[in-house]
Amino acid sequence: MGKNMMLILGLVTGLRVFAVGPEPRWVRFREQEYPDSRFISAMGMGTGDEEAKNAAMKGLSLYFKSTVSVQQELLDRYNEVVSGSQKQAVKQTAMSNQVRIASQAEFLGAHFTSPWYNDQNRNWYVLAYINKQEAAELYQNRIATNLTMLETMLKETGDPLQQYQTFKRAASIAQCIEADILGLGELSDAGTEYRETLEYTRNIMADSRTFRSKLRFSAAIEADPQGRIQRKLLDVLEKSGYVAVRNQGDYAITGEISCNEEHFPAGVFIHSGITLQLSSKAGDLLFSYTKNYERQGARNRDMAYTIAFREIEKDLEANFIHEFNAFLGD
Repeated sequence: MGKNMMLILGLVTGLRVFAVGPEPRWVRFREQEYPDSRFISAMGMGTGDEEAKNAAMKGLSLYFKSTVSVQQELLDRYNEVVSGSQKQAVKQTAMSNQVRIASQAEFLGAHFTSPWYNDQNRNWYVLAYINKQEAAELYQNRIATNLTMLETMLKETGDPLQQYQTFKRAASIAQCIEADILGLGELSDAGTEYRETLEYTRNIMADSRTFRSKLRFSAAIEADPQGRIQRKLLDVLEKSGYVAVRNQGDYAITGEISCNEEHFPAGVFIHSGITLQLSSKAGDLLFSYTKNYERQGARNRDMAYTIAFREIEKDLEANFIHEFNAFLGD
C-alpha cells in the first residue's frame, strides 16, 4: 500500500486524525518536547492506536506506583457510589453534582498526542502525558469536592445496616481521596498539606471494615432436618466476617426449603429449592434470595436428600453470599 493511500486511510478512519507522515519529534526527543520538569510522559506502541494508548497509560501508572488494575477497580467502585448517590440524594448538592470519572486517563489528568503510524515496522505510537501543574489543580479540586461529599454521606442516619452501607460507600470515596493525595505528592510538595486529611480518610476506611462486626444476623430455616442448612448459612456468614447467631439477631434471615420427590425403578429423585429473606426487627423486608436446583437422585431416599442438601450448601457458599455481600456494598 502506498504512502498516499495510507495517509488517506489515516485521515478518515473512525473520523480521527492520525499523524502518518514524518516522525513526530516526541518519538526521539520526548524530553525536549515534554520536559520532566513540567510533564510526566510515557510512550506506547501497538499494532493499533488503542493498543498504543493502553501501553502508554500503563507507563504513566508506573510513575504513580500503582497498577492499572488497581486504579480501574478504584474507579469502578467510585463511579458506582457516585451513580447511586445521584439517584438517591438529589437534594444533597455535593453528591448530586458529583461527576463520574469516565476513564483512567481522566482520573490521572492525562492527555494523548495524535497517534503516529510507522509504516516501516507497521506499529502505532502515541505519547500519554500529564501536565504537572494542571493535574495538581485537578487533584486539589477533586479532593475538596469529594471531602464535601464524604462529610455529607457521613451525616446520614439509620439503623446499623444502613450505617454500614453508608460506611462502605464512604470508604470508596475516601480511597479516591487518598489516591489523589498520593498522586498530588508525586507531582508537587502540595501533597504534604493533606496529612490530616489522609489520616481522616484512612480512619474512615478502617471504620468501614470494623463496623461489620456490629451487625448481628440470625437464621431460621423451615423444612430443614436437624438444622443442617441453618448451620451452613450461619457458617457462611461468619466466614465472611459477620456476627451470626441462632436467635435474637438484629436482622433475621428466614427461609424455606422445598423438595419434591420423584420415584422411579432406578431410585429417588429430588427437585429442591430455597427461599431466603432478610428482615429487620421492625419486619421490613430488606433482601431476598431464591434458587431452584437441578434434580438430584440416588438409589434410596436418604441418599437422594443428602445429595440435594449438599447442592444447597454449595450454592450458599458460592452464590448466596456473593449476592448478600453485594447488597451490603461489599
